[in-house]
Amino acid sequence: MSTLIRSTEAAAILNVSKPTLYAYVSRGRLTRTTAADGRTSLFARDEVEQLAQRSRRTPSGPRPTIDVQISSGVTAIDEHALSYRGADTVELAATHTFEDVAEFLWSDSDNACRSTVWPSVDLTTRAALEPIDDVSLTPIGRMATAAHVLGGLHPNDVPAEAARRLLVAVPLVLGSTRRTGPYAHRLVGAWRRRPSAQLVDAIDTALVLLADHELATSTLAVRIAASVRTSAYAGLAAGLATIEGVLHGSAAVEVSRFLAACSESEPAVVVARFRANRAPVPGFGHKVYRGVDPRFPLLADHVRCLDPTEADLLDAVVGEAGRVIAQQPNVDLALGALTRAAGLEAETPIFAVARIAGWAAHFTEELQERPLRFRGVATPAC
Repeated sequence: MSTLIRSTEAAAILNVSKPTLYAYVSRGRLTRTTAADGRTSLFARDEVEQLAQRSRRTPSGPRPTIDVQISSGVTAIDEHALSYRGADTVELAATHTFEDVAEFLWSDSDNACRSTVWPSVDLTTRAALEPIDDVSLTPIGRMATAAHVLGGLHPNDVPAEAARRLLVAVPLVLGSTRRTGPYAHRLVGAWRRRPSAQLVDAIDTALVLLADHELATSTLAVRIAASVRTSAYAGLAAGLATIEGVLHGSAAVEVSRFLAACSESEPAVVVARFRANRAPVPGFGHKVYRGVDPRFPLLADHVRCLDPTEADLLDAVVGEAGRVIAQQPNVDLALGALTRAAGLEAETPIFAVARIAGWAAHFTEELQERPLRFRGVATPAC
């Protein structure tokens, strides 16, 4: 039996940071076990040393492969917390607006967020975007089309400016008539003519919490686009195309349906059905967070402010799941509950809108790397 070692020693053997260590776990390259205290991470020394040996045998020259280690200062994740450029994300969400945090992500500095007011859409841009209304598109499709239109108008925009222009245009292309004011208020105007202050605050919090989450698939797509030196707008469109996949950006939709089933029946019955089918319970479990997703509690608080009945259902679901499964609630569960509490469609693209902020930061960072560093290596088909 191999000796078990703590994360600090494992990271030292591999000569990597702790976030990278946990990234190895999430990608299946390393196995993590939990100590008796339920919190401490333990790793088999033999497995860690074997991984270190394989890393040392890697040729010094860049081998073309999609499995590339990406160094990033945008977001850090560990078992219990998430931070943007070293600042705790939950604290940012409680004290700053989405536009403040977006500018902070784009700043590449540790300076505190500043009060930010984004401009309205100018008349030229508004006229260029108007034809999108006549095309049958999904909400995310509208956003991606807007990105390409803006790219034609402003082909030389740097990533931060491109993301800012696209985000400002998003409420317009989604149907909002509100052109000025806090960003969350403009965005919610696409779904509610007179949104309550509580709803605006809840959406703003969700946008901050979802703005980035390290190297998700859509973020990797954006970085691949940046590596071939496409325009920032095309890179953002690549992220939107990827996040619209049913296996990526629709987790909250599945959660919303799950919660609807729990409200029509009993949470115990619905959870038992998932377990009987050996299917994961929507909204529970995470590859990195071993306790409750740190983003969950704050967003769940907003659910209670919007609709106490929906919050009671959420509590009942968490209680029943906690009784029979080991996984803890994640942010998708809170986001699904939030859309239900707000009376919004399950497909409301809050997640996709938020992630534009993080994508721009990653696009900028990727421009500092050598181009064309991502390439798959094919093997003969069987």
